[in-house]
Amino acid sequence: MLIMNFRWPALIACSVILTGCAGMQNPQRANLAHCGNQFKAYKAQSYPLALQEGDLCLKENTLTVSFQSLVYAVQAETYSNLKRFPEAVAAKEKSMQLAGKPDPRANLDLSAMYRDAGNPKKALELVQYNLDNELGEAGKGSGFHMPTYYHLGLALTDLGQYREAAEAFSTGLQRQPDYAWGYYARGIAYDHLGDRADAKADFTKFSQIVDKKYVMEEHKAKLADYKIPMP
Repeated sequence: MLIMNFRWPALIACSVILTGCAGMQNPQRANLAHCGNQFKAYKAQSYPLALQEGDLCLKENTLTVSFQSLVYAVQAETYSNLKRFPEAVAAKEKSMQLAGKPDPRANLDLSAMYRDAGNPKKALELVQYNLDNELGEAGKGSGFHMPTYYHLGLALTDLGQYREAAEAFSTGLQRQPDYAWGYYARGIAYDHLGDRADAKADFTKFSQIVDKKYVMEEHKAKLADYKIPMP
């Protein structure tokens, strides 16, 4: 089931990498060019080159721990885009280990990678950790919004807990009612529950508000199953 994921760190990390590289003086700057090239390749969707440049960035420089964490975060996203999910998980965990402090958004990103790697149980544990420790997306005590409930619902869906998944998506949609993929994901949960009326309502809403450039053949096929045309 292909559903869009909330993802934060890659572009943020890459912008920091470029800024950091620009501020370095020679001779270090020559080697740090690999770090900037990692981002440029990632942004251009040249993912094999991004991995190569990221590895060279880590190998040829004595980087601060925080800088290393950012480079590994981009490597993780790059592996994920190449569908090399176990390697994405390993790189993300390395990034988080180097960061040295709990990051609720990183936990959600790692949860998505574990789902992609076929381990929804671990994915659920990561989201539940945020919930149990009141780690909202903006930090401890900041409250929970669509990203947390969306990843919770996706993990529950993959575990076959469709009623609980639908409830999670509903809670998220109360906080962000314009998030098209929340309706699609809840529609999938209702579909599994045999609730075709509610599923059709959600798929219809999805078709009306989604950015069409992200709609894949899989999504169109599901809408067609419910006789819902894309506007």
